[in-house]
Amino acid sequence: MPRRIPKTLSNKLNDLDSHLFIIREHLGNLYESPSHLKVIAAELRALLCLSSGTEGLLWRLVDELEIDDKIFLHVPGDLIEDHHLARGLQFLIVPIKRGGKGDPKLPPFNCSFKELIKERQALVVGGKPVIHEYLIKAIAQQMGSAHEDDGLEPMLVDLKSRFINGAESFIPVLSTNSELALEIGERVLENAERKMGYRRHHHKHEYGNLSIVSSLRINKQVLGVLPLFSFRSYVSNHNITLSLTPSGVEFSVKNHNLEVATLLAKLPEEYSFGQHSVFVFSYCSRTKQARTIVDGVPSGVINFKDIGWLHVSDLILEKNDNRHPDVVETFYVLSYERLLSSEDSKSLSVLPPNGYGLWNHSEELERRGAFPD
Repeated sequence: MPRRIPKTLSNKLNDLDSHLFIIREHLGNLYESPSHLKVIAAELRALLCLSSGTEGLLWRLVDELEIDDKIFLHVPGDLIEDHHLARGLQFLIVPIKRGGKGDPKLPPFNCSFKELIKERQALVVGGKPVIHEYLIKAIAQQMGSAHEDDGLEPMLVDLKSRFINGAESFIPVLSTNSELALEIGERVLENAERKMGYRRHHHKHEYGNLSIVSSLRINKQVLGVLPLFSFRSYVSNHNITLSLTPSGVEFSVKNHNLEVATLLAKLPEEYSFGQHSVFVFSYCSRTKQARTIVDGVPSGVINFKDIGWLHVSDLILEKNDNRHPDVVETFYVLSYERLLSSEDSKSLSVLPPNGYGLWNHSEELERRGAFPD
């Protein structure tokens, strides 16, 4: 076998960047089709699992760049197999929740992600606990894109026969593992960008693009600052808050709890209170630029070097405050993985305030059949 030339740190960072891109692409579609799990399991195996004597790529980079891999989580303890209440137990999911989102009787703590993958139990099947690393490798090597066996071990057969909310029971486990892997991977890439001047790949045109849209009816001018809703990315530690101010709608972006950008979507000088208006915030991670659009009228583009990378698939709507309908009413909030144009904003403005006509219920689409009229 010819001698292998070691990869440079830059090569390994490029590899990590590519793996994170692939995970994001397939994770976003996982609940539409479980087929995406095949790729996700293989990616997690490459990043998180010891294989053929080589540790996962993510752990090698975490060690080389001295990255903190702790995440604030509610993590249950391991099953005590000889406990009298565990006798006869055949199946159990061990749920992991974000700090503050889990059972308050189980206090959250800063858990090492590597320890979680290598040592903590993911589930119990056939009466036996299975750790996260073993589960990832079993799926990747027996029914994933890393390898496709002619047979499956009994543990996987059992798991494939159990469904939670319509999905095979191991899908939520690998989905959580994927999100946490993205979080630590983002820490690695962010550190490399800040300290080494590393630049990420340009994977596709819309990667890292996002637009947040809110349909509002502002009934009267507010005197102070009235927060309306906020998005949070646990993966990149960003918060995006939309607030109503006397001058218009303000979009504030925090990164690691520090405010790094504020954009004002300014109301027109002769704004008619009581009308339905559409406000857009767009940000391009690749160019570090942002702008707003109000009812089809764009602001100038502004540079924001400290926002970093944002992905709309990582954002969670955490707060939607509708307590002041006499001042402002929120009809809908949308997020897009693209930069909306002025024409897009105008099209949204002519829709009814509730956005009817923009989407169809999936049941309605299914009823149309393969060849709709």
